[in-house]
Amino acid sequence: MKVPFAEIPANGSRYSITDDAWLAEAGLRRAASVQAELELHRKGDSRTEVRGSLHTGLRLTCDRCLNDYDFPVDTDFCLVLEVAEEADWSVKELDSAAELDVVQVDEPAADLEDILRQQVLLCLPVKQLCSPTCRGLCPGCGADLNSGGCACASETSNSPFAVLAALKKK
Repeated sequence: MKVPFAEIPANGSRYSITDDAWLAEAGLRRAASVQAELELHRKGDSRTEVRGSLHTGLRLTCDRCLNDYDFPVDTDFCLVLEVAEEADWSVKELDSAAELDVVQVDEPAADLEDILRQQVLLCLPVKQLCSPTCRGLCPGCGADLNSGGCACASETSNSPFAVLAALKKK
């Protein structure tokens, strides 16, 4: 949903979004309902402030054990959208530290779904783990080490230090 800057009233506008079609476009799977609240306030013909909150849950795949797990997304954000060709600002002109989140747009319109998609992607962890203690998969047989051991664990490894370990045992 695109909202042109010119259509935003002087007192601002509020949007409540529960549709989740934009998640699939980002290649994400939803695990909980989407609840997003956005407020748009026009700061001139070429600048708009967006404040909002997003609450949902995603189904992610653990990088270590490849099992799916649910990841909650609860975020509040504040952005300033500014038309790229008319962007003429410097750090001295910024009102507050919150305005350092300036997003350059090609046209004077706020794409609400794109803003939500960006906020979800910013919330994703760099390393997706089902738990901090995830043991992952056995490199030998591929068994899930979280649900138990495997036959490979009892075998001696082909480590270059195995010879030294054998000497130490003598």
